[in-house]
Amino acid sequence: MKQLTGSYLSIGAGENQIPLIRAAKARGLKVISVDTNPEAPGLVESDIRILESTHEYRKILHAMSRVPLPFKLMGVGSRSFGKAVYTVSYLAEKLKLRGNPRDTVNLFLDKERFKTAVSKFGIPLPASLQSSLQTKAKEKKIKLKFPLIAKPKEGSGKKGITVFESEAEFKKITRLKASEGYLLEPLISGDEVTVLGFVIARRFYLISLTDKITTGKPNFIEVAHVAPSQHIDLAGEIKMICQAVVTATKLKTGPFVAEFKITKNKECLLIESAPEVGGEFLADVLIPEHYGYKYFNDLLSVTIGEKTRPGFLKKAKDGVTKSALVFTLPPERQKKMGEPFVLEPNTGETVFFQKQLIPTGAALDKLEGNHKRTQVFGISTKLSISAEDWLDSIFQRINS
Repeated sequence: MKQLTGSYLSIGAGENQIPLIRAAKARGLKVISVDTNPEAPGLVESDIRILESTHEYRKILHAMSRVPLPFKLMGVGSRSFGKAVYTVSYLAEKLKLRGNPRDTVNLFLDKERFKTAVSKFGIPLPASLQSSLQTKAKEKKIKLKFPLIAKPKEGSGKKGITVFESEAEFKKITRLKASEGYLLEPLISGDEVTVLGFVIARRFYLISLTDKITTGKPNFIEVAHVAPSQHIDLAGEIKMICQAVVTATKLKTGPFVAEFKITKNKECLLIESAPEVGGEFLADVLIPEHYGYKYFNDLLSVTIGEKTRPGFLKKAKDGVTKSALVFTLPPERQKKMGEPFVLEPNTGETVFFQKQLIPTGAALDKLEGNHKRTQVFGISTKLSISAEDWLDSIFQRINS
């Protein structure tokens, strides 16, 4: 790759941000990193450090005005989510760099506003029943069909999700919760897939499609991601829907992640999307290992305006391998994190990644959603076995 002369602004310097920092350094760029934690590991690898919250976009801009830049600032990016993504859009606008409009990013931060905006473009979405949460006396009462799912309008990591199995349960719980902070939708059965892609000059490029496995109701904690997806035949339709989202929200450039529910009739329903890299170790572990694709090299190119045309990844680099990220959950009554479990591979398997997510001795009882997961393993197989049977064998080993 061609070496560059310039600098790059990294919003965040935590462990998840390191792949982007290293991608910039590998191209010869000087990296300016922002993080509120003086011990953030990415700061060690950066040339200039700004100790500030990634949410404080105005303070970061002020700090940038005092940074002596020996080279031209070429781009700004982040591996984080939510408000940090807004910070990227704000700084891109003020520093005349490539980025998304702030109004667009704000739209993605409010799930209800997002659904209202994109539904006008014919994008398939779960029905929204939010209006029935607070029915006024003069309004016609809406007949609810159960089970229903309530999702926070803001937030991530499967925190705060509630499933209502009956009207009595619904009435009891909504008395206790601030219903205006939730989206109410029908509980839809089906497979789930995760999409990674890029937006370049308002055009969506699909990179990967992986299957997502969850614990199901009530918490829907993500316990596995598998490549390749069993729904690759739907890639064209999913790509069209993602392009419609890009058009509807006026996204211009940057990373894109989305989650779809595939119904028994093969309908692709958009569950969630965001102008983010996404987590779950997909971009930095599973995609590079399974496909041999260096995601963060292209992310850097996209954010600095360098020409790149990423394509859809269909097959493993050897054409036969199945790969998965598998997460462990603690037993229901376990209060503290114990010693980490060691996953022993079977014949034909390779464990290519493992990480302890919660420190030994840490309290587990107050953790919610995906934050309750204790470890993650990356594992692959060359055996001719269905993904379902293979995952069953892994979970049997983990839970034995």
